[in-house]
Amino acid sequence: MVTFFTFSNFLILGINLATLGFYYVFYRLHFYRHTESFLQYTAVSFSVFSAGVALALQATILILNPYPSHEFKALILSASVEEVSKLLGIYMFFRKNQDEFTVTDGIFYGLVLGGGFGLFENILYFIESGLWSQVLRSITSLPIHMINGGLVGGFLMVFLFSGKNILRWIRLIYGLLICISVHAMYNYSLFIDTFLLLVLPFCILFLFFLLEITIAKSRILLPGYVLKLMNMTVEEYEIISRHNRHEGWIQNVQKHISTKNIRLFQIPNLRHIVITVFFIVPSVISSLILIVDPNIISRFFIDMEFKDYFALFIIYPAILGLMFFFGGVLNPYFFRDRMLAVPLFGSVDVRTSDSEENTALFHIYWNKFYIPISKLYADNTRADFDLWIGISPYISCKGTILWTKENEEGNCGAMCALDSIPLRFILEWNFVRLRQNLKNLFLRRHND
Repeated sequence: MVTFFTFSNFLILGINLATLGFYYVFYRLHFYRHTESFLQYTAVSFSVFSAGVALALQATILILNPYPSHEFKALILSASVEEVSKLLGIYMFFRKNQDEFTVTDGIFYGLVLGGGFGLFENILYFIESGLWSQVLRSITSLPIHMINGGLVGGFLMVFLFSGKNILRWIRLIYGLLICISVHAMYNYSLFIDTFLLLVLPFCILFLFFLLEITIAKSRILLPGYVLKLMNMTVEEYEIISRHNRHEGWIQNVQKHISTKNIRLFQIPNLRHIVITVFFIVPSVISSLILIVDPNIISRFFIDMEFKDYFALFIIYPAILGLMFFFGGVLNPYFFRDRMLAVPLFGSVDVRTSDSEENTALFHIYWNKFYIPISKLYADNTRADFDLWIGISPYISCKGTILWTKENEEGNCGAMCALDSIPLRFILEWNFVRLRQNLKNLFLRRHND
């Protein structure tokens, strides 16, 4: 107890609290200004629960494997156990009233839970390393925990709003594996004490930009209760949204309406630019000090290693500057309204027991797709589908017309699902889509 109450430990605790407050305010002002205090306190309490689960799992694993390698510690003992524990805590937080929330809610309260988890974890490392190493760990591991919590919260909400099939598990596990991989990379670099100057900015910036994309896409998704009223899963809503984008492109071309003004990036506001400069200037000054007179570092910062100085005073401020500059510049309407110069589409022949018609396919999510049709069908109508990509046919694919709906204009559309998706079709569809996207980049630049 005596060794804990030292000046350095109180300093590290203050740095952790300041770091947590900094990132909390950043994301609170960035995309989620209206919150309920009770829910935030509840999220913090579940972060304690998650930390307890992680400690229990780690203790159990250490009993089974008391001398783990650096690789095992980085990937299993730390990254996997901690991210799964956060996932469990976020699930417990949302499980009862999930339909009242949105994917954006999942991201924000996941950030809060991840921040609390990271704070409790850092407290456990107070007496395990030197002062400057503790400072570096505090200001880098905490945002990684926080951002991963936000990503896991977003992935989980999409999982909860998805249909009851294995694809939602694949989607959730895929997102979780990304968080685990980056976390493990960061931990491994700390354990072996090398490549940190390369790994640190990569991990933080990669997760930051992934979170920015997730936030932007979450803004165009509906709350759970709205999806239930529409009798629709989040995948089906995304499929219809993509279909509407393609139809909108056709209508805009016919009406000569341009969507060039819908840009992927928005102009950062003045506050973000000022704060960016505030962090970039110290990074530049620190670089100049290192170049002009490195002895100044040893005089002012006793026992500080070169890598710690470089990470703390050059790389980290530059990372913060980039985060503030790019925070919120992704335009969510780009993901909803902007269309490529020429979209990819295929042809579909639909045959039921008493009818047959030809229609167009704009987007397919694994085995589900949405198509315009001429009439309403009963739910779960069995059908045969002939899919065409250019002149390549995929004949007599068995499937189901899950449901059909009529819009305000009187046009009908059907959500369909194949019993099994031909692997060759998926490979060819994605190859043609990639090739078409590359062509669109050239066409857009030429037209713009």
